[in-house]
Amino acid sequence: MAGVGLLLAVMGFPAVPAPDLLGQALQVMVGVLVGFRISRDSLTSGARTLLPATVLAAVFLAFAGATAAMAVGLTGVRPITALFAAAPGGLTEMATIGASVGADGPAVAAVHLSRLLLVILVANILLARSRPAGAGPPAPAGAQTPEQHPEERGAASRLALIIGAGVAGGVLGLALTPLPAGGVVGALLGSGLARLSVTGGVPEKGFNLLVQACGGGIIGLGLSAEFFGTLLQLAGVAAIVNATQMLAWAVAASLLIKIFRFDPTTATFAAAPGGMGTLLSVTGDTDADLVAVAFTHLFRLSATIVVVPLLVAVI
Repeated sequence: MAGVGLLLAVMGFPAVPAPDLLGQALQVMVGVLVGFRISRDSLTSGARTLLPATVLAAVFLAFAGATAAMAVGLTGVRPITALFAAAPGGLTEMATIGASVGADGPAVAAVHLSRLLLVILVANILLARSRPAGAGPPAPAGAQTPEQHPEERGAASRLALIIGAGVAGGVLGLALTPLPAGGVVGALLGSGLARLSVTGGVPEKGFNLLVQACGGGIIGLGLSAEFFGTLLQLAGVAAIVNATQMLAWAVAASLLIKIFRFDPTTATFAAAPGGMGTLLSVTGDTDADLVAVAFTHLFRLSATIVVVPLLVAVI
């Protein structure tokens, strides 16, 4: 992200929008990354996560409504722009849908990008502080078991099979479903089914690093002179939205830990008010339950995409 941003700054911040194909490819890669962790035991995780995901979606939507009202009252921003800026959805989805129904697209994107950068920073700080002194990054869940050792015979073939199935599923998901995250869903299903059909580990670390790099590059393309100018003009809105969503994050994570018995790492990422693709791309080297995190984010994103336009129609 920093590398792309610095390059754009040296070039005078030319307009270099992320190609749709690149965003779709990242969706598929994220779905495959989650699919690596699918096992027969993890299949029950999605069912257990339905109720927590519903509660979290309601919490974030309630906070979003209150935040939008506060931003309108304190800064004078238009209600529709404030609502999309405060919505707990993805940057691309909220900016695109918002612009199509009359919101200020660059303003919505600027606030969401500032929140996304803050979420990434806070999540990494929290995880770093939670590790014992001198400890390295935790191994992915299940990585210690002999059956998942990446150097087993045939590991490369299994990796190719899972990635191929994930790509096929992601392409179908993008083509056949109206969901903004259709690529993630399709790739997750395809790679997950392939993962269940093979035994043994796969060398997923390199793929995880590739997903992180692609996610960072896409975020970096959003850093522009217009972004910084818009963010400066909307400093008050961004401050209100980010402060409120950090509070919502703390409340949601506490609910997951105390009521639904999530482990702290999974709760931290599942409750984070950031883009699903980016959050999952930086979660791969932790012991978080990626299936639970992905399901929670997918449910919240889907609920937001349905509810926010309905609220706009009302106001």
